[in-house]
Amino acid sequence: MKIEQYNSLEERQLEKKTFRLHLISQFFNGISLGILLLQDVILKKSLEASNFEVTVLILVTSIAFLFSIYGAEIINRASNPGLTAFLLGSSGKLFLFLIPLFDTPVVFIFSIAVMSIIDSLLIPTWNIVYKHNYTPQKRSSLYSYASSLSTALLLSTTTLFGYFLDFNHDLYKLFFPAAGILGIVMYFNLMKMLNFSFKGEKETVQRSFKMDFRLFKDILILPIRNSIRILKTNRRFLIFEINFFVYGMAFMISSPAVPVFLVDGLHLAYTPISFAKGLIFHSALIIFTPISGKILGTNNPTKFSGYMFLILVLFPLSLLSAKYFPLWGIYSSPVEILFFTFFLFGSAMSGVTIAWNLSSIYYAPHNEVSNYQGVHVTLTGVRGLFSPALGYIIMQTFSIETALILSSILFGASGILMLAESKRS
Repeated sequence: MKIEQYNSLEERQLEKKTFRLHLISQFFNGISLGILLLQDVILKKSLEASNFEVTVLILVTSIAFLFSIYGAEIINRASNPGLTAFLLGSSGKLFLFLIPLFDTPVVFIFSIAVMSIIDSLLIPTWNIVYKHNYTPQKRSSLYSYASSLSTALLLSTTTLFGYFLDFNHDLYKLFFPAAGILGIVMYFNLMKMLNFSFKGEKETVQRSFKMDFRLFKDILILPIRNSIRILKTNRRFLIFEINFFVYGMAFMISSPAVPVFLVDGLHLAYTPISFAKGLIFHSALIIFTPISGKILGTNNPTKFSGYMFLILVLFPLSLLSAKYFPLWGIYSSPVEILFFTFFLFGSAMSGVTIAWNLSSIYYAPHNEVSNYQGVHVTLTGVRGLFSPALGYIIMQTFSIETALILSSILFGASGILMLAESKRS
């Protein structure tokens, strides 16, 4: 790193200390996410859940994003933002300890749902760290390095976990509480990074988190008003979010279809599924995330997002070919097609993940970073209110194939809309 990139020595030291903690947090986060990644497949195979129950799991984890705007308000008002984030995050991970105690889909879905809601509350908080502790020149690349580390751990964990599950379908009862402990360690490091962000902050209004009716009303109502204000006053951000919304609909429509297709359509065991979703998918993420981070940089994210969405058009179509190409005599091995499909998926999602996490910073004023990301994440929850259910309805009314084809069409529409907007920007 060249010191000319920094305004002061303190700024350089802050970035260095933050990056070290960021790497540690993503080390533990990667292992935790690697265990949780197979939650929909575990629900279907180990707990023998119905297609409806799988859809409910996808639905509640998607709706969880609705709560992110409230997390930004809670953290910004807290007298100790770092400690508040740690206590909130840790409380969510504790629900994973309920899963081994009750061998039913209902408790499994409930525990994952509560954890997802609390995790969503804290998503905008990470953007405070990215905005305040990293310089604009290094933000995308440092984020991509930390993300690649997390992905590498996720990759190996998911692959091994799936392999073990084929020997004993009940091993998730041991691994899920372990994922909760690792998640708590991750939030401990987030607390430290937030303490750096707010250290020396000079505010005209003293922070206070003394709960009363007025504060409760402010936390409940103000985020909604702020979200409406942001979307009304920042037209470029509004258009970006509309286009991203179309992509998100495509992703969520396919979400309940994919695990059902892998289990019932391709009749796969845990090992090839975990290999595809773990090793193959996340190998592509590791390879392409640093490249995507450098390409995005500090540039307008619309063109970049548009190209990533267009690549995703091929994902549902390639997945379908894993079933139908062997039947048509075009290709004999559905598993090899499956591996190619998830490598393609991972290469595109390397860019989409960076755009999802960092794009709001491009549009946000310095003091509203978490608010803008809160709007962005909350809109993910809005489409989660109906998109997974729409995917399920299409699956039941028509077929799994129809849901996947529709998602491909919507991926294409979102990509075209993003590229059209990039020409006007």
